[in-house]
Amino acid sequence: MVTDLRPTGNQAPLALFENQHEERHIGTLLEDVTKKYGRGSIGLGHAGIRGGPDWTMKRDMLSPRYTTHWDELPLVKAA
Repeated sequence: MVTDLRPTGNQAPLALFENQHEERHIGTLLEDVTKKYGRGSIGLGHAGIRGGPDWTMKRDMLSPRYTTHWDELPLVKAA
């Protein structure tokens, strides 16, 4: 039995699905800053930091990856 049916639009959305940033107008703020200072002027987290590491990892002693990369599987030929 179906009970408690209501017309569409009478129930408020769940708080879990409400976007807090829309109330604060953060989207328009980001657009304004981008228009004024350029596309790379603002970033979130590490996105605004430029430059990578100036070092590279040594791969001389790297373990074989036979179980995850078929192209690295050793081939054995019978003579």
